[in-house]
Amino acid sequence: MSISTMIDVESTNLRISSEARGLDSMKENRLTDRFKMVKNFDLNLLTTFEAVFIHRSGTKAADALGITPSAVSQALGRLRIHFNDALFIREGKALAPTTVAIGIHEGLEDAYDNLIAKLQNISFDAVPTRLVVHCAAYISMFTLNVMRKVLDEISPECEIVHTISHNSITEIEESLIFRKADIIFDTHSHVSHSRISQQISSETPVVICRNQHPRLNGHLSLEQFHTETYIYLDSESAKLLSNRLKVNEMMGEDRICRFISPSLLTNISMVESSDMLALVPERFYEKMKGSFNIQKLEVDFVIPSLPVYMVYNKTALNNQFFATLVKKMTEIFLQEFENESVS
Repeated sequence: MSISTMIDVESTNLRISSEARGLDSMKENRLTDRFKMVKNFDLNLLTTFEAVFIHRSGTKAADALGITPSAVSQALGRLRIHFNDALFIREGKALAPTTVAIGIHEGLEDAYDNLIAKLQNISFDAVPTRLVVHCAAYISMFTLNVMRKVLDEISPECEIVHTISHNSITEIEESLIFRKADIIFDTHSHVSHSRISQQISSETPVVICRNQHPRLNGHLSLEQFHTETYIYLDSESAKLLSNRLKVNEMMGEDRICRFISPSLLTNISMVESSDMLALVPERFYEKMKGSFNIQKLEVDFVIPSLPVYMVYNKTALNNQFFATLVKKMTEIFLQEFENESVS
């Protein structure tokens, strides 16, 4: 190699090295500026903000975070000063977010979700030893068996932990945001920029009564529907769906309710021991009709079906194991969904 060539190569290396140092310096300066920006801001305040935003209550947020209501109040005070906005305004017993608070939540949602994921040491390659699934007891009857089937194939040692939803949308939202659960199954879609929500099934409600009902013998007219008394399922998701699908409008909001329970099992046992009627998923009825003194009533009207969704955080798909699990489960669910639609 000639001396001139060596000089050219050395000059090139020096130039590249200088450019690299410049890029490193720029990166360092940006990080330094960010450190200065947040050094007087307690990032824990964002967790308090999210808890209040979800629960719409300082007391409930305090319970969820394991701190005192006074600590929540102080945190909100600091946030209000920092953002120069009230953030939450009392409306009755709830705290309603201002437009600024809504903007903060939407702006931080993805970043906060990613931060939680990193703090929980989610690895791209790690295979978890346990998965937490949050859903109502009834929905677990046809979802957890699919999950177990897939896990038997890809990770037989993985444990499933089922936590029961108490039909509270707020409770489920908290499970997603604070990663208390890996997957949610619910009749509410829980739409968010940081989540994936896909329909995996559709439940057809049917009207049931006891076999020896004094007025009904296998059939229920729309006129009779309005005059009978009913058992209701206590569920926030069901209420939202009822309003959206206009079930109440179609069947009349003047129906007489005499019993409310969050448990389908309790409701169906109450039906067999009374003259009250109830709407239950047809799949549940088919499983329980042999064990309870109940019958399905043919009706003259159409009752809209209710979708069931599988919901999980988008960042969870960074884990190859989780992505494979979801993909295989989705294939099974959709195949079953198509078979049910055909039949």
